Amino acid sequence: MTNIYFVLFIILALLYLYFSKKLIAKNIDKPHQKFATDFIPPLLGGYFLILVILFDIQLSWMQKILFFSIFLLGTSSDFKIINSPNIRLILQTSIVLFFINLSNLSLQDTRIDFLDFLLKNFLFNLFFCTFCVTILINGSNFIDGLNGLVTGYYIIVFLILHSIGISYEFVDNELPKFLIFVLTLLFILNLFNKIYLGDSGSYLIGFFTGTFLISIYSNNSYLSPFFIILLIWYPCFENLFSLTRKFNSNVSPYKPDNFHLHQLILDKVLEKTELQKNKANNLTSFFILTYNFLVIFIASFNYSNTKFQIFILFFNILFYLTIYFLLKKKS
Repeated sequence: MTNIYFVLFIILALLYLYFSKKLIAKNIDKPHQKFATDFIPPLLGGYFLILVILFDIQLSWMQKILFFSIFLLGTSSDFKIINSPNIRLILQTSIVLFFINLSNLSLQDTRIDFLDFLLKNFLFNLFFCTFCVTILINGSNFIDGLNGLVTGYYIIVFLILHSIGISYEFVDNELPKFLIFVLTLLFILNLFNKIYLGDSGSYLIGFFTGTFLISIYSNNSYLSPFFIILLIWYPCFENLFSLTRKFNSNVSPYKPDNFHLHQLILDKVLEKTELQKNKANNLTSFFILTYNFLVIFIASFNYSNTKFQIFILFFNILFYLTIYFLLKKKS
């Protein structure tokens, strides 16, 4: 497998060299993307990630087709082929639902008796898993407003999983290692505004990680389910909090705004420093990623202890809400 991934790296390098010259940066027309630059670099991040996943020899062809389908859906959003958020959500949910059913992914022991009772029902289990993965997909897209935030976050997730010696049944053991390598390259290129993930990349990494984590938990029962939640708490909570906030304000959940936490933090960094837009953007990502690394790193010391994981999770939510409302009040 090492030789295969070496060949893949060469393909990725050639892909970037070719398309970075062919695709001219375009004017940004999405308000939440204007935090680093007024021009959007080539949206190639998803192309890198889909090649990595398609090279995995352990995934079935149908699973690869479904991963490719979510990539195409994100690409259709990047190129404004499918502009309707409702249609994209329906297609996302359908792909995730089909994938989870095909892969026999399920959740059994959440250590919450009432939820465990409901999960014994096949349909409830199927739709609950689909809901969780869909929230992660869109949460990953939500936090893609700052350079390096999505790629950096998932580097942390996969590094922590690797450090605690998780056994993989879902994919080849070499894939997560190579994924860390590719995400690191994308992270560096993104910091210098040379490449963006785009919706294709954020959809794909969220979809892959969500299904990957369900499989990991199913095959490593000693893990607390709340440790798995902690691994993806930030993008998921960003999404859920944004939906709740807009609902309470009678605003369409599909209407983009600049009131996500990472955007409020960036506004404060710009206000308190004289940094250029790109440097302030990168510094904000560094603050958020450092915090999340510390949280997940601490959680990894006792990944089987559910009470410990719940404490950290609630602390995170309380800390998030406190910082958010303090910044929102002053904005």
